[in-house]
Amino acid sequence: MNRVPSYARRALAGLAATFVLLGLGLAPAQASSGLSADIRGTCVCDSTVGEWVVTWEVTNHRDVAGTIGNVRAYPAGRALVGLPNRIEPGQTVQGTQRLQSWEYTGSVAFDVNWDDGAVTYDHTWPIYIRITCHKA
Repeated sequence: MNRVPSYARRALAGLAATFVLLGLGLAPAQASSGLSADIRGTCVCDSTVGEWVVTWEVTNHRDVAGTIGNVRAYPAGRALVGLPNRIEPGQTVQGTQRLQSWEYTGSVAFDVNWDDGAVTYDHTWPIYIRITCHKA
């Protein structure tokens, strides 16, 4: 009987998980009623520690810069790290969040104070993970 070694199965499962996650529900979202900022969340399994690493991208579609504030990351206690507080016109900025292997959903929310005086509230976008991240 021909068996596939367990390390090969784990590697294939991790690769398949990455491709599945990149294709499921991870399209950019319009965060407010006017064209302003898109949010995209993608995730990969960090099998060395058995955690999901979510990369959040925010793209400014306005012709003015803005200050990102009142940032909330969910689930509670899963901080969004590295997201700059300023975003220039046309710029895309990133931050990361780590989720436990059994946490199958996450989201970020924030407000933007635009340099032209406008304020947009509750830019938000969730991710839904449909597979498990296993520690190797």
